[in-house]
Amino acid sequence: MFAPNGQPAAAPQVSPAQLAHQAMAELGLEAPDIKLAPPGDSPHGATVGFPVWMWTARRPETTGPISKSATAGGVSVMVTATLESITWAMGDGATVTCSGAGTPFTDDQAGRPSPTCGHIYSRSASSGFPIAATGHWRIRWSGAGQGGSDSMDLTARTQLAVREIRTLNSDAGGG
Repeated sequence: MFAPNGQPAAAPQVSPAQLAHQAMAELGLEAPDIKLAPPGDSPHGATVGFPVWMWTARRPETTGPISKSATAGGVSVMVTATLESITWAMGDGATVTCSGAGTPFTDDQAGRPSPTCGHIYSRSASSGFPIAATGHWRIRWSGAGQGGSDSMDLTARTQLAVREIRTLNSDAGGG
């Protein structure tokens, strides 16, 4: 770097937006950690007409908020990412968009629909329906008197078998 007649060398100017993108790359955001009730690895899967609960494990990398800062040339920025919603492609043609991470299932809720994120299948698929969960992240940054926002979508996939239970009513007494 050239500095005339003993003048101190000027530090190269760093764009706050460039620093923000550097910090965004270091956030470590992840696609949803898919959780289902019944679970995707269940030997019986879901049942036609019964609620399926969907949510993601709650960790900073999967739901946020998660923050990072970056500093260079006397400029500092802070970046914060938060999961805004998850769009679930259920494999049967249905798409469900849920704000936030969803509600984890507990055994005392069996047979009830999820209060925040669920689906009911109307047909079976013994080989399973492919499910894709896309987490929609909002990323905000500020520093050096500037600010902005960006978004990022990350997708995870799984499979869920869906069975149908059939009943037969008969008059065993012959009457």
